[in-house]
Amino acid sequence: MGAEKITSKIKEDAKLKADSIVADAQAKYEATMAEAKEEAEKRKQAILRKGEKEAEMAENRILADARLSSKKKLLEERENTIQMTLEKLEEDLMKLPQKDEYKDILTGMVIKGVLSIGGGELTLEMNKNDFELIGDETLWKLEKEVEEKLNIVTVLKKGEPIDIIGGCIVKSADGTKVSDNSLESTFKRNLDSVRAKIADLLF
Repeated sequence: MGAEKITSKIKEDAKLKADSIVADAQAKYEATMAEAKEEAEKRKQAILRKGEKEAEMAENRILADARLSSKKKLLEERENTIQMTLEKLEEDLMKLPQKDEYKDILTGMVIKGVLSIGGGELTLEMNKNDFELIGDETLWKLEKEVEEKLNIVTVLKKGEPIDIIGGCIVKSADGTKVSDNSLESTFKRNLDSVRAKIADLLF
């Protein structure tokens, strides 16, 4: 084999080797790039998912805060409405002694108080105006009505006028038994049930 042929053969072998190296390098490059792209896509999707999750969490927080704020305002409005209604009822209560039917209401409260104590010798406490409504004749009728119901002798004595809106306080002679049927005490005793009824009616 001549020198030219040998040189040609070397060049050919070198070219083949170079081509092989280049092809191998290209293949490795393409594989690396494919892996890099795949990894980049995974990271991108992870970031997007994280972003979506954070956005969803942020939205949920905003909605939860809005619901809480709305519920709080609703409860405040409800409580304000109940309170306004109670204040109106209390105002009406203070005006009750001015109404025509008040005497019947008052005598009913006296009877209730006397019955709760059980009759006997009792002292009746009222404000000055109510004492003027309940004369001796009315007291006598009340005594007889209670005696028929309890089958016990009952005596009602007028005590000193007291500072109440209306209604009455009935006490046993020895002071051990007291039935407070003043308008304000009756209102306070029934406040919880009144609130519940208002809430049922309004809401």
